[in-house]
Amino acid sequence: MKKRAKLRKKENTNKGITLIALVITIIVLLILAGITIATLTGENGILNKANTAKEKTQEETAKEKVEIAVMGSYGTDGKLNYEELKENLDKVDGIIGVPNNITQESFPLEVNVDGYKVIIEKNGTITIEKAGNIPLTIEQAKEEGKVLDENNPVTITDKYNNKIVIPEGFKIAEDSAEDVTGGIVIEDESNLETKGSQFVWIPIGEINGADEVTKTINLNRYSFATDGTPTAQGENIIQNDYQELKSSTYGNMTAKDIDEFKSSVLKNGGYYIGRYEARTPTKRTAITDDSGLNKVTIKKDDYVYDFVQQAQAGKLSQEMYSGKKFTSDLANSYAWDTAVVFLQLFDDRIDKTIPYSRRKTLNYGYADKGTNHLENLNQQDKICNIWDMASNKFEWTTETAKVSNSPCTARGGNAVTTSDMYTSGYWKYSLSYSGCGDHSFRIILYI
Repeated sequence: MKKRAKLRKKENTNKGITLIALVITIIVLLILAGITIATLTGENGILNKANTAKEKTQEETAKEKVEIAVMGSYGTDGKLNYEELKENLDKVDGIIGVPNNITQESFPLEVNVDGYKVIIEKNGTITIEKAGNIPLTIEQAKEEGKVLDENNPVTITDKYNNKIVIPEGFKIAEDSAEDVTGGIVIEDESNLETKGSQFVWIPIGEINGADEVTKTINLNRYSFATDGTPTAQGENIIQNDYQELKSSTYGNMTAKDIDEFKSSVLKNGGYYIGRYEARTPTKRTAITDDSGLNKVTIKKDDYVYDFVQQAQAGKLSQEMYSGKKFTSDLANSYAWDTAVVFLQLFDDRIDKTIPYSRRKTLNYGYADKGTNHLENLNQQDKICNIWDMASNKFEWTTETAKVSNSPCTARGGNAVTTSDMYTSGYWKYSLSYSGCGDHSFRIILYI
């Protein structure tokens, strides 16, 4: 019995030694792992040095691109030729921020190349530093082919250095223009019921174009002369009736927050307006109560949203997007008139005999899916990627007519009643009026 007890004791002792050895082995392995990780990721680690070398190479490459452009821009007099410098910089791959006209006053000239801020002095000296948040170009955003940021607005620039702010959940549409003056189109990509809806950017402030001439558009309410000349009206009552009120005692729907809209537009340099009249997947009939309202979209193949009262149009517009970092609303008078100024200024029609603000309909019958579906190209109404502001159906806005029994204001042209019905026109209606297929509405977005 004693002998067996001794054996058990010896066996237990051997097990203890094995456990200690295992612990020591693990500790050694942890130490070695720590040394390896430090070697790889520490301040002077291999990965850190590799990243530093990579960044340095990228920085030098960006600087070299600009240096080559500058070196090729000197004239025979030994001075920088500004016109050649502009042309040479425009050829630099990945460059953003080249002004339309480079003059002596442009220096020091700052441009962004591949994520770096490059500073060019008047004497040709070049310095470089890491830039902050550099906007993508339209081309880069299109190449992404997807939402730029699911949760936040993203700022991008077009090829003329105009700024565009993209709302969360949107992407650049495949058929968008390459620059602001042609109509930048964004498309809803992330919201299930409204996916595919499209809006066009209306720029405010100084706008650069292909002609290298900067043009200015101010956010305002306008009246338009017969020759198209716009006159800013601000908060004036237009035609003795029409005004943009913060709230109305007449019962019509006003803007969600007109002051917030103005502030946003001035801060971000623009806003969005529906590419088409409001649409819905199902063709409407004469339904007037709120229970019969369809989900609204802005899709080219859906039906135009008609048979709708002004207050219903406002409700649908404001509820199209909620809980986002941007706001949807029924078009207000500032948004409508400023869009007309933009379209008229950059009118890409061949025949401009009649200015767009005074243009009447081209077709004499309602297009249930908009004039974008009409086969006769001469009857289509499109400027800068925006359809049907001059034709098809009157469109409700948040403007108030100073008439107690007809306070609701519609704008634009109409495909059937063509006498004096044009893009910048005004028409007043009662609260209960839902039209006979001749009224729709247009939705705006602002960030």
